[in-house]
Amino acid sequence: MIYLIAVGLIAAVVSYPLTNFIGLLARRWGFVDRPDGHHKSHSHEVALGGGLAVFLAAAITFAVEYLSSSPLQTILSEQAPYLSGLLLAGAWIVAVGLYDDRFGMRGRYKLLGQIIAATIVIASGLQINAFAVFGYKITLGYFAVPFTIFWLLGAMNSLNLLDGIDGLATTIGIILCATITVMAVLFGQQAVAVVGAVFTGSLIGFLRFNYPPAKIFLGDAGSMLIGLVVGTLAIGGSFKASATVAMAAPLAIWALPIFDSFAAIMRRKLTGRSIYATDRGHLHHRLMAMFGKNTRVLGVVAACCAVTCAGALLSTFMHNDLVALVAIGSVLCMLIATQAFGHIEFLMLLSRLKSFVMFLFQRGDTREVSFRLQGSRDWNLLWHAVTEHAKRLSLVEVQLDLNIASLQEGFHAAWKQPHSSEKRERWSAEIPLFADEHVIGRLWVTGIRPEGLTSCESINQLMELLEPLEAEIVALATNRELEKAPSLPSPSYSLPSSTTSPQVPIT
Repeated sequence: MIYLIAVGLIAAVVSYPLTNFIGLLARRWGFVDRPDGHHKSHSHEVALGGGLAVFLAAAITFAVEYLSSSPLQTILSEQAPYLSGLLLAGAWIVAVGLYDDRFGMRGRYKLLGQIIAATIVIASGLQINAFAVFGYKITLGYFAVPFTIFWLLGAMNSLNLLDGIDGLATTIGIILCATITVMAVLFGQQAVAVVGAVFTGSLIGFLRFNYPPAKIFLGDAGSMLIGLVVGTLAIGGSFKASATVAMAAPLAIWALPIFDSFAAIMRRKLTGRSIYATDRGHLHHRLMAMFGKNTRVLGVVAACCAVTCAGALLSTFMHNDLVALVAIGSVLCMLIATQAFGHIEFLMLLSRLKSFVMFLFQRGDTREVSFRLQGSRDWNLLWHAVTEHAKRLSLVEVQLDLNIASLQEGFHAAWKQPHSSEKRERWSAEIPLFADEHVIGRLWVTGIRPEGLTSCESINQLMELLEPLEAEIVALATNRELEKAPSLPSPSYSLPSSTTSPQVPIT
């Protein structure tokens, strides 16, 4: 263990000046992350390339230690193919991440790059052939490769999604790598322990420049690298006989990133967004709204990670998977119960299940739900005006989804009334809502032809509504004054006075 601490300290010493040097080069070459006033909330340009600094620091430390230490040569030679594959995959994912940080990359192409990295690791000899939970061994057979790819993809993307505030992904990476180092020692996986110690040290040296306020960012190159390394080591460090992975400990280690990723995917699917869409509903965003300071958020997340990682180590030491699962459950239940994170997604899932049950029993009630995903602004007055106009315009279904990242505001609402018309008799439209050049939301509508009007005339009535509606939303989204956003009009065809809809004030 003393040798591992020494290796980690050497990596930290190498990483510190290397990070500073790469940061200076990045600023000189214009390789910086610029604020855009929308998704990127930092106030000034920040250097990129942190992932390259961490990777080079680890690679240099390995090279120096390997050439100067015969015991290390003996340890690493036992796992040479697997470690070489991890080194090659790490270099590839850093290159993909640097390109994405500099030029931007569509989600599907980045996913392809991640699959290639995972394939390199598997080709080097590391894969989950079987895993054990509560003493039961499950052999994967033909599903071994797909399951391993799925695990590594989840690891890379979960860390990438959590990299939203200064120092967060780095702090999580340090805790996870240190935990894996200790776990690998308990399992007798010395090579994995050395790799974990080196990356722990590299991240500690980097954290000095990534701690709030950050002077350099990890970027996608760094967050995906950490995810790949930790995901790979979590497998390699928990191997038992016959390439069987003791799954409870890796799951406990990854509990927080997996929970955040699962909640993000569920939130986006339930609101009709792309899973690649960005929003301000992640764990760190919710905690930032609650605590208001980066360092406090880091402390809370670090404490949660420490609990799940301690559960992983205790379960490994005690050979009891229940300990790890209790640690996972306690942290997740605490986050949901305190409404710190996950409760909105839980309520949305319950609402969707309720709607499904009502559909099965063919109940003809009008269904309406609304959720404030994040933020403090009250959008319900605006939504009430939308549903009142929906009834006037013979609409069958309306959904409004707002995602205003610059104000950390999110709102989703849906309204549906029963109607006997067939789907082929209905028209539908999806309208993006803009504030300047940014899409801040979408409106989905489905309607039928009202009596006495053609479908085109009905859609024209909808268009008369949409212009002031969008102006109202933009005014709320950008804090503009009321007179700059016209109020919602009444439809031009006559209706009974009792159905007059209220005006929507701007607050």
